[in-house]
Amino acid sequence: MTTIVVGPAEALSRALTEAFSDLVVIDGNAAVDETIWQTLVCLQAVYASMTRGGRIVLIVPTIGMAGAAGLVDYTTAIEGIRAMAKSAARQWGSEGVGVNMVAAPLAVFASQGGASHLSAAAVRDDRTLIHSIIETAKFLLRSDLDQLTGETVVVDGGSVMLP
Repeated sequence: MTTIVVGPAEALSRALTEAFSDLVVIDGNAAVDETIWQTLVCLQAVYASMTRGGRIVLIVPTIGMAGAAGLVDYTTAIEGIRAMAKSAARQWGSEGVGVNMVAAPLAVFASQGGASHLSAAAVRDDRTLIHSIIETAKFLLRSDLDQLTGETVVVDGGSVMLP
């Protein structure tokens, strides 16, 4: 079971390091192609290490789904990573490897940008946000959820709501 996070801010990185022994951090501030390339290499390495199936969870910002003015390169990289993860889920699913994502607010990532492009969160208490991200990742890493793959669970208090 592996958790991959793209460019976390210090508080999220610290909490994830405490919660997961198999955490991989991707530099989210690199150029678009470098960020995507690092994630691809990481996914392939994790997959190669799984001899009898397993679970992979990527933690990415919601900004890839919503987009933002002035952050076209960053949002492109994040949405490209989501597409890559969904493709990996489809390709590796028959071998018992589940790949899912947790999308969280940009504020918990080490990126420059605001949230002015999003609607206000329905749950405005950020004190439990990191805890919610970690518990969602733990849930998605459960080995008994083999039918759950290729999904993105948004954990942002209801700011980005998808159909």
